[in-house]
Amino acid sequence: MTQEERLIQIKQLLEKKHQLSTRQIAAHFNVSFDTARRDVIHLTETGQAIRVHGGLMEINCNSVPDFLARNQVQSPVKMKMARIAKRFVHPGQCDFIGSSTTLKQLCPMLNGIDMQIVTNSIDNALSLLATEIPSVRLLGGVINKKQRFIYSETALEILRQIHFNTAFIGGSRIRDDGVYTPSMADSKIIETAASRANQVVLVAEKYKFTNQSSSPYMSVPLNQIDVLITDTPLPEELKHHFNPKTQIIPVLKE
Repeated sequence: MTQEERLIQIKQLLEKKHQLSTRQIAAHFNVSFDTARRDVIHLTETGQAIRVHGGLMEINCNSVPDFLARNQVQSPVKMKMARIAKRFVHPGQCDFIGSSTTLKQLCPMLNGIDMQIVTNSIDNALSLLATEIPSVRLLGGVINKKQRFIYSETALEILRQIHFNTAFIGGSRIRDDGVYTPSMADSKIIETAASRANQVVLVAEKYKFTNQSSSPYMSVPLNQIDVLITDTPLPEELKHHFNPKTQIIPVLKE
């Protein structure tokens, strides 16, 4: 059994038991304690579970956890992904940054850069208040308190009037044909911003290609993604869903 197959089964066990010790994982899969520990570290550092003493605890039950729950997971992997995303930011740009716990990590890195940022994320905007620049436009509308983004038809109209250098986006699930979110409103914002950008940068961990979260709304087709920043290298069967010109950047080695 590969680690990826084992990780999927560990998450299935978590849905039933809600909490597992490292020793339970080792015994269940007949692997060494060190192997089980590496599985625990991978799941917790990529935000798929919460680290507890001696093991891990589930973060969701086959659904998308709210932003605050996801934000409690201190993930060094998300920070590494954010640092890679920063490479695509340059002074003088006008960029869109969507609502995502990884992209929230990107925003403080942009304080002091002379550029313009448009966002529908409350947390992104708050993270960009420390310095006079960049300039920040927070789209107006109704606040989704669970996922902490803002939506309105007026926001869509504003986006249609802006040309972005880069649209930085996230998603809760990646299917064969595109990037999906649990909210139609968020999906529309992402779709509109991406259609107005020179390039689209997607930040998404590898597990989002295989999870079963309830995310029915597609925002951007995979063939329109210019850059994918992920945690570990993708197998060829996942890579081929993207445009051959898509730059795929894993931040970790297998």
